[in-house]
Amino acid sequence: GTFFYAMVYLDGLSLEEIVARDGPMPASRVVHLLLQACGALHEAHQRGLVHRDVKPQNLMACRLGGQVDFLKVLDFGLVKDLGNDHSRDLTQYARMLGTPLYMAPERIRNPADVDARADIYALGAVAFFLLTGRRVFEGVGDHALVNQVLHEAPVAPSAAGARDVPALLDALVLHCLAKDRERRPATILDVAAVLQEVARARPWQEDMAAAWWASHRPAAEPLPQAASG
Repeated sequence: GTFFYAMVYLDGLSLEEIVARDGPMPASRVVHLLLQACGALHEAHQRGLVHRDVKPQNLMACRLGGQVDFLKVLDFGLVKDLGNDHSRDLTQYARMLGTPLYMAPERIRNPADVDARADIYALGAVAFFLLTGRRVFEGVGDHALVNQVLHEAPVAPSAAGARDVPALLDALVLHCLAKDRERRPATILDVAAVLQEVARARPWQEDMAAAWWASHRPAAEPLPQAASG
């Protein structure tokens, strides 16, 4: 008679935690992780769903099923259903509760006017953070951040201190961060296509990932067992 629900156990760290602990990631690893994020977002976008809260805290690198650096996209609590005119629009509440660090300009101007390109902007901002260890804009307070998001041009990761970033990846990040969504990649698959091209030249190998996890993450502890009565 006890109510319960089952949840997936994820053994891993958010991308925010990884950068906080270890600093910027190598470009090859960033591309490897973002390609997986593109796959998850493409599945959502095909169903008319916009995540609207893509940020490093909601992207988790895991050890799962014998794989390492397996990315999970978390927290669809602010998702917008583009196919349902009667779905609740929570973007205005997200603005009050959070900061616009990963928010596309159109979300600030008109929270109801959002499509999949808002997720593309956010993924570009995530890429910038992973490569540099910095946010695209770092104004003090929401008002200053909003002004920067709306009016200041972002710089490329390489110009913000990122090391050894391929020119193609540098350009992709700026493309995703275009203030006019018509100037961004049209779909998340367009983003993935460029990332795949970079990955061919800069692969993140399984042994690299395994070595990172071996040196940075202890072995998974066994889950507690229910006591027998």
